Order: sequence, then C-alpha cells, then structure tokens
Amino acid sequence: MKNTSFDLSGKIDAETVSVLRAIKDVADSLKIPFFVVGAAARDIILRYCCNVTPHRATMDIDIAVEVENWTQFVN
Repeated sequence: MKNTSFDLSGKIDAETVSVLRAIKDVADSLKIPFFVVGAAARDIILRYCCNVTPHRATMDIDIAVEVENWTQFVN
C-alpha cells in the first residue's frame, strides 16, 4: 500500500476552511481527533490535487471522530 500526502495549503476555499477550523477548535478542546470523509474529502482531492472539477448535489462536509469508548461517545 502506498501512502500519499497532498499539500493543500492555501488551496481550499475560505468558507470550507472556516467550517473546518471551527470543527477543529471544538475537537481540539475535547481532545478528539477527526478527519473529513465522504464526498467532501473526495472533492477536495479531485479539485485541488487532480485538477478535476467535481459536481455535487449538496455542500455538506462529513467528518469522522475517534472516541475511546461508548461512554465518551454518548457524553
């Protein structure tokens, strides 16, 4: 398996950065790692790394979070 990292610095639009920054601030305060998943993640890679303009029906951003156990999840 090949690991690939993309430098997205300064490439993602300001509105998306603002949303992700707000999520990061909350996640950091709770010490919960998160990452972007779904169509938003796919489109970021296509648009900013492959120069492909994707077309989406929605503009939501799906995230995944890492929790230690069920208690942390429900609290």
